[in-house]
Amino acid sequence: MAYDIEQVRSQFPSLGSGTAFFDGAAGTQTPEPVARAIYDSLVSPISNRGKGSASARHADDVTLAAREAMGDFLNADPAGVVLVAV
Repeated sequence: MAYDIEQVRSQFPSLGSGTAFFDGAAGTQTPEPVARAIYDSLVSPISNRGKGSASARHADDVTLAAREAMGDFLNADPAGVVLVAV
């Protein structure tokens, strides 16, 4: 499978500086779609996960969607995907 390197690089705004820093174990370069998704979640009504309020349901939806996406990416059961803070 061939990749369009310029298209892939364009997804990482930090590479526009001309310098890439790979000093973190998880990497320090964030693709724009990932940054946008995080931003959208953080500025929306969100709280601890649950069912008791709209913000709790939204947090639950975001978490379940992330687990589903990782399960799809890893070809794994999303129920086995655990998201933790590092």
